[in-house]
Amino acid sequence: MSGMMGVSWLEARVSVHATEDRDKVVKALSSILPLTGGGFEVVEDVFEGHYGNQIRVITVRLRDGRTALKVLEGILSRLPVHDRRYLLDTLEERVDKNGVLYLRVSKQDAYLGDVRVYEGDDVIRIAVGFQGGRKRAIRFYKSLLERLIDSEGNPG
Repeated sequence: MSGMMGVSWLEARVSVHATEDRDKVVKALSSILPLTGGGFEVVEDVFEGHYGNQIRVITVRLRDGRTALKVLEGILSRLPVHDRRYLLDTLEERVDKNGVLYLRVSKQDAYLGDVRVYEGDDVIRIAVGFQGGRKRAIRFYKSLLERLIDSEGNPG
């Protein structure tokens, strides 16, 4: 498998605050990621929040590049077209020096079955690893987003 270029892993992370219903948060997460099927690793950590409150963090990891790419394409294709354009416009800031792409989607919308880019706090954080470096990653994501925007065919 080494020497292969492209998406290599995907991780989604969401916080469950003491005031929140864990099942609802899991439902939101599973509307973004298919939590069934192989290759998923789900980790739950409990942290103490700023005020001594308990914060649970659920992390889903996908180590298989092909599955990770499929999941990413699924997420991007469910975004409203203006969100895809926004990602395209902010792509440079979203990809770190190692080629990891970061995006946040609204937890509330995900619970309702919608995928929306959201820059607030109440989010599902998604990170995607890419083999081949930052420049190649940006090129790859750019063409992926452009393809999805073009396939829309109608103004969004």
